[in-house]
Amino acid sequence: MNQTEETKLLEQIEKWNDADEFSRCIEAIEAIPEHERDYLLTVKLSRAYSNLAVLGDHGVHGNDDEVDGDLLWHAIELLESVHTQGENDPYWNSRMGYSCLMAYRSAATAYEYAKRWLALALEDPDAQKLVRNCEEYLEEEKALELDLKEREEIIRQETPNDVKGVICK
Repeated sequence: MNQTEETKLLEQIEKWNDADEFSRCIEAIEAIPEHERDYLLTVKLSRAYSNLAVLGDHGVHGNDDEVDGDLLWHAIELLESVHTQGENDPYWNSRMGYSCLMAYRSAATAYEYAKRWLALALEDPDAQKLVRNCEEYLEEEKALELDLKEREEIIRQETPNDVKGVICK
């Protein structure tokens, strides 16, 4: 694929992405043999997979909180395949941050990528927002963890001594 063809393809991918036609993005990029795909096409392919996983074509999952974990993990694997090229790229870090936030049960991993993105693009409002969102999620996780520990302690204190250590069958 020459530079002109790739530029046209990237423009078309952006149009499809804006129209929530993520499957079309995937089909077009995967039509190119893997060994011929460059860094940017790999990152765009990952974006299409993560968007398809979370939003679905034409926003079919936009409001139902349904996420296709397999597609999301594939998006992360694609990004990992270009980790060396992407680790200092704000765009790569943004894609890892968003994908990890949706894939993991904890925001901790996403937070690391979000902070890296922000460090690479200090004025980017989207990077600032993702960092804030991750911080909020981490605070919520911490509060839930503390609440669970408090409940466990109350149960321990209220359990009669003759029941403690007994395994129920």
